[in-house]
This record gives sequence, structure tokens and C-alpha cells, in this order.
Amino acid sequence: MTELLFPAPASQRWTPTRVYATYRIVLSSLLVVLFFLTSAPTPLVGEYSPQLYFYTSTFYLALTWLSVLLRGAPTRARVTVPLLPILIDVLVLTLLIHASGGIQSSLTVLMLVTVAAASIVLPGRLGLLSAAVATLAMMLEQFFFSLSSNLDNPFHLTESATLGVAFFAVALITRQVAQRLAQSEALAARQHQAIQQLEALNRQVVERMRTGVLVFDGFFMTQLCNRSAQELLAGIDSQKQLPEFLIQHYQLWETDPSQPLPPIASHGARPELDVRFAPLDSGEDHLTIAFIEDRARLVQEAQQLKMASLGRMSATIAHEIRNPLSAINHAAELLEEGLPKEAEDQKLLAIIQRHVSRVNSIITDILGLSRREPTQAQRISLHAALSACITRWQEQGHDPARLRVRVPETLPEIRFDARQLEQVLDNLLNNARLHGGEGPIEISSGYHTAGGLPWVRIRDHGPGVPAEARDNLFEPFFTTSRDGTGLGLFVCRGFCESHQARLDFEPAEPGASFVITFAHPDRVFQ
Repeated sequence: MTELLFPAPASQRWTPTRVYATYRIVLSSLLVVLFFLTSAPTPLVGEYSPQLYFYTSTFYLALTWLSVLLRGAPTRARVTVPLLPILIDVLVLTLLIHASGGIQSSLTVLMLVTVAAASIVLPGRLGLLSAAVATLAMMLEQFFFSLSSNLDNPFHLTESATLGVAFFAVALITRQVAQRLAQSEALAARQHQAIQQLEALNRQVVERMRTGVLVFDGFFMTQLCNRSAQELLAGIDSQKQLPEFLIQHYQLWETDPSQPLPPIASHGARPELDVRFAPLDSGEDHLTIAFIEDRARLVQEAQQLKMASLGRMSATIAHEIRNPLSAINHAAELLEEGLPKEAEDQKLLAIIQRHVSRVNSIITDILGLSRREPTQAQRISLHAALSACITRWQEQGHDPARLRVRVPETLPEIRFDARQLEQVLDNLLNNARLHGGEGPIEISSGYHTAGGLPWVRIRDHGPGVPAEARDNLFEPFFTTSRDGTGLGLFVCRGFCESHQARLDFEPAEPGASFVITFAHPDRVFQ
């Protein structure tokens, strides 16, 4: 893994120059070893001039090891460093070939290797220069060898010329191959960089998705888990086994993938979830990808679309109703002034005025709902917000002894609109006062240790909520009170959902409780 993330420096890579330096060390060592292993009467090397071969090969061996030791030393002539070993090798091989009997020696093929290596390690046309130098060296060697051997015609250089043609052919072919390889390597490097950028982009996209993405293998071990999945599943991490409820959900899907899955119920810091599974095509590995959605957010988006159209229609209807309602109220006031103050007539007029006032209150709530101002979320102290709520309770003249407060001072901050949070807390306290009988009202708060999400619970000790009404508590215009509008809890949940918080009903014995689970202020999706 470290090699992929942190490539080795250039000085530690097996570049062509390093490979050729290693080849020179091995070659110089073998040339010396061959001299001592093959002696008379049939020596393989140095048969023409053993002394020249010995001194040359020994000098070559010492020079190659010295170049290895001095390789890291600073030098001002680094551009000429690749050319110098090539020229030294051409000179050394020429002397060794001469000491071994001329170009008929088996060492001549090593000159082809040197020319080919020069075409790879040297830039531009220096490879052809090395082939030209090697050709001249072979022609001079054949000329002097002919003179020293007393041949009739020392200028007969056909073999060396043919060998020179071979040098140039090898140089040209090797240069073409090296250029193609360099282009392929550059293309591979660009593609590798593009792939890395694409992978980084994919990781960023997956990490910032509001949908939780979870990949696990056949042993239910998590292989990938983005931030949204960690928050929705309350702290799950990679290289850990899936929670039991998610394994059971997957097994339910595996029995019949075509059937829609029921939602996963909320528990503690975990909201109600919609989970979809799909097999991941990854070769031999049996991987599955899970898409996890906060069901409350999906419901919220659908509810917002429904309420946007409903709000426009309700606002139009409310305006049309308010005009005749004002006329009815005005007529009732005139009747009250003109009629004698008889008990029965006054009772009927009071009924009219009371219901006119109630309808007008409903219209006001509907108009306020359709003209909801945008939220201005900010980091606020939860402890300070609850303390202010208790203060308002006392200022309204309610009995302070009825409240039982268990709020620690070390609560984390939350991200919420202060005015909307005030409205939510006051509404929940007022509901507990109206529907909770004369019993105490408990206000408690804390935070979930798994995900660090703060919560507030407001509980009464009254008769509770009937079972048949619990599913519709947060629906607009649903109320169990004769004088209620049915918009309080709906507006409160809307305020919470717009701040990525949850407002849930929890049955209690006796009474009922409502719990607000706030989003983490540092992990709110922007």
C-alpha cells in the first residue's frame, strides 16, 4: 500500500541507467573470472595477448566499482555522465577483443550490447555517435591486428565494415524501440494520473453524498462506508461487521430481491431508514452495495412538494374566506348592539363570535404556514435555549413547581434557528400542559454516545395519545382537541427537519413524550 501511495524516489528506481550500471559490474566481474577459469591449452579469452587482457579487465573491474561508489558524489558534468561509461566500454571492449584475437573473437558480440544500451540511455543522436565510435574502433582494431599479424593486406576491412553496418542497424532499431517504450510509459503515466484524479473525484463525490453508501462482502464485513452512512448508522466504520438489523434486512432482500423492503425502524440516534441493496460486479469478490436513505428526509421532501401546492391553494382560499368571515363578525357585533340583552340571544351571538374567532385563527395559521420565512441557522447553546424556555414558562404565569428539569450544563451546541427553536419548545410544553392533565412535566436532555447527537425530551404524565391517532400526529390539520388547528406539531416537525433534526413521538406509561434529536453541528451537510 505504501508503494502505491508514495512512489520510490528516482534514485531508487530501476531506470535504464541503473540497469546498465549493474550490467557493467556483472560483465567486468565475468571477464576477470573467465580469464582465470579458462587457461591454456585452449583459452576462451586473451589468447593473443594475455597480459593486455588481464590488465584491461582488471582496470575495467576496478573502474566499474569505483563508479558505483562515487555515483552519489556531486558533479558539475552530470549531462556527460551517461556518455562517459559508453565511451569507456567501447575502448575497453576494443582492447579486450584485440587481446582475444581480433573481431573473430566471441567478445565482439558484447560491442553490440554496448551500442544497443547507448541508444537507450543516451538522449537524441548520441546513440548513433556511439555506433560510429564503435565502428571506427573495430576498423582500427582490425587494421592494427593485421599489422601485428603480418597479414598481406592490412587495409582489408570488410569484416569490420560489415560489423559497423550491424552497429548502426542495432542503434537505429533500439532507438526506435526505446522511443516507443518512452511514449508508452509517458502515456501510461498520464493515464495513471488521470485514473488517480478520477478516483479522488469519485471518493469526494461518494463521501459528500447525502445518501449513505455501504459496501460489504459475503462475510458481512464493511469494505467502504461514506460519511453519510456513518451518521445514519450511528458510528459504523470500515473493516467492521454489519449491525445485526442490517444483516437481517439484507437476508430479507436476498430471499426476494424484486419485492420492496419495509423501512428500518428508528432506534436511539438512528433515524428511520430506507435501505436498497444491489450486487456489485467486482470480479471474483462477492460484494454488495447498500444505499441508505433517511426516511424522514424523503418524507420531508415529498411533504414539502405537497405543502407548497397546498399552501398556495390554502392561501387563496383563506383570503376568500376572510372577507365573508369579517362580514359575519361585523353583523354579529351589530346584532349584539341592537338586540335586547336576553340570555338565549347573547348565548347564540357568543357561539357565532367564538367560532368566527376560531376560523380566523385557523386562517392566520394557514397564511403563516404559506409565508414561512427562510431559516437562519446558527450555533447556539442548547442549555441556554432550554433555560430561556423555562423562564418564559414562568413569565406566562404557569406553575414552576410542575416542571421537573434534568438538563446537564455540559450539553453540546446545536445548529438551529433561535426563533424557530423557541417556537418548537414552547409548543411542546404547551401541548404537555394542555393534554397532560395536572401531572408533572419532565424536561430532560443529553447526547447519544454513539454519534454525539444531542437530544431533548419533553414528557407529560397525562392519559397519553390514543393508539389510533399516533400515526397521524404530525399530519397537517389533524388534532384531538376540539379547539386545536392541527398545525402545531406539523410546523414543529417542519422546523426540525429543515435543520436536519428529528421530532419523534415516544409512548410513555403514563403519559406521552416528544423527543427532538438534533444534527451534529460539525457534520451538517452544506
